[in-house]
Amino acid sequence: MFQRILVPVDGSDQATRGLDAAIEIAERFGGAILIVCVYRHYSPLEASLSMVRGSGRLDTPDEALKTYAKDLVKEAKQRAIAAGAEGVEAFAKRGHPARTIVAFAEEQKVDSIVMGTRGLGDVGGFLLGSVSHKVTSMAKVTCVLVK
Repeated sequence: MFQRILVPVDGSDQATRGLDAAIEIAERFGGAILIVCVYRHYSPLEASLSMVRGSGRLDTPDEALKTYAKDLVKEAKQRAIAAGAEGVEAFAKRGHPARTIVAFAEEQKVDSIVMGTRGLGDVGGFLLGSVSHKVTSMAKVTCVLVK
């Protein structure tokens, strides 16, 4: 256990605390860290109605969020490496956060998921259950939630 640790990040303080905990766990158990940021998929209709200003051009929401997700995982990877973590990989994925995190964990054959208890979710998270709650109920591996 703790040989392949998945750490979902979303730019929140909670996610950063989750990453820091994963770094400590990986160091103690000699594990590798996989960092993932999942951004929401916009339908073609939503994308056509809503444009986000990017660097000199209009990006679709998916393109803008993908860029943001890539930046987040790059920063998280740099933080982990600076703290002495080895074997750090970073990924940006599109989809429903909880389902995508669990599917990615299975695909990558991780043995644990370390994440913050609350991220940057909206009011829906309070009404329908947070991403961390959904991940822990769906995942087939050990989950560590960090406050």
